[in-house]
Amino acid sequence: MDDWIFVALLGAAVVHIFEEYIYPGGFPDAFRKLLPRAAHLFTLKFHLVVNGLFLLLCLSSAFIGKANLVLSLSVFGLIFANAMLHIRGAIVRKKYYPGIISGALIYIPLVVYAYYVFLSSRQLTWLQARLSFLLGLLYMGVLMAYVLIQQVSDNGHPGPRE
Repeated sequence: MDDWIFVALLGAAVVHIFEEYIYPGGFPDAFRKLLPRAAHLFTLKFHLVVNGLFLLLCLSSAFIGKANLVLSLSVFGLIFANAMLHIRGAIVRKKYYPGIISGALIYIPLVVYAYYVFLSSRQLTWLQARLSFLLGLLYMGVLMAYVLIQQVSDNGHPGPRE
């Protein structure tokens, strides 16, 4: 009955990536402008690998489903963090930031609904929900740490390349 939520996650991810890269698109440039010191890292390969891994996580969540809610719902924590970063991007740039519409109007409501469904039906405890959500945030944290580490190792110190 509530397995559809995991398929909806994959659909939301596709819509989000479509908004970022196809229509209206412009995410790579907006991302570089938001983080200019790390702009050299944001290559086509970087975007393909990150989004490929993201879609793989969404597929894994759909396959795992209710068999392990902590793991499958962790991807919902990831999309919540992603939505927050897009909202932050729009606030910092003071204009449209690619991905903010799907992040705010699809990702956030989907996350709230998914956790509501599994918490209210008692298929998930509050402790499991927190663990799941934190695991999703950790996924984003790993990506951010990678960017920071690469930036430092490429430059010898944080800051713009010379």
